[in-house]
Amino acid sequence: MTKEKSELKENLKHLADEKGSQQAVSYQDLFTPQFMQKYTSFTTIEVFVQALDVKDFTQIDQLAADKIDQFVKKETKFASWAEMQQKAVSEYMISLF
Repeated sequence: MTKEKSELKENLKHLADEKGSQQAVSYQDLFTPQFMQKYTSFTTIEVFVQALDVKDFTQIDQLAADKIDQFVKKETKFASWAEMQQKAVSEYMISLF
């Protein structure tokens, strides 16, 4: 394991111990305006949600997977909704250090 990976692993372990394993992160913290402007054609996650024609973020999971993936592929730099979420989590974790 490289030194950087080892340090990251230790930092994540320390953070988990400090914050507890059940801490929730809001979608606004994951999909910041900076993230949305860098990777999508939208200024905020709220505008993204409106363009999907749903009332709020919680309804995204109710959409058909192929519909959201097709939208994400067309309007973002990602191939799928899962990939977009993974990148948001990754950037959020990096921002903690």
